[in-house]
Amino acid sequence: MQLWQRLYMMIWLLMFDFLLVPHLFPSKIILGLHVLLGVGTLALANANARALAAEPVPARLKRISRTTANLAVAQAVIGLIFGVLKLAPLHLPSFLATIVAVFHLLVALAMITQAASVATAYDMRDEQELVDGPRKDAPPPGAKGAKAD
Repeated sequence: MQLWQRLYMMIWLLMFDFLLVPHLFPSKIILGLHVLLGVGTLALANANARALAAEPVPARLKRISRTTANLAVAQAVIGLIFGVLKLAPLHLPSFLATIVAVFHLLVALAMITQAASVATAYDMRDEQELVDGPRKDAPPPGAKGAKAD
């Protein structure tokens, strides 16, 4: 599978995992699918980050991809903590599980945003939709609002 396909697959995996929120569908099968997709997302995020690190792409794409992989690791840890808080008879206040669930959701949103950003930018670069040089609508050098190099 080509890298651009894996980058877009990451978005789809995250979306399906996001839709399988075990709170909405309280079932052991749904929970198992959620965990399985999460493990797949973790593996794919790290594989994509390694593949992009070896590609001649802008450093920003490499950084964002590495951040997404790091978020995937954090997401797995947060998910495990949430699972223990929800399923183990620890007799802790229920708001702790709610706080962890909110972090789990926020990290998922950050991951899907970052994955979409990397996939789109890589695809645009691969299709040579990004060109070097000044934009046609950019102010002339030295004009007010122009960037200094």
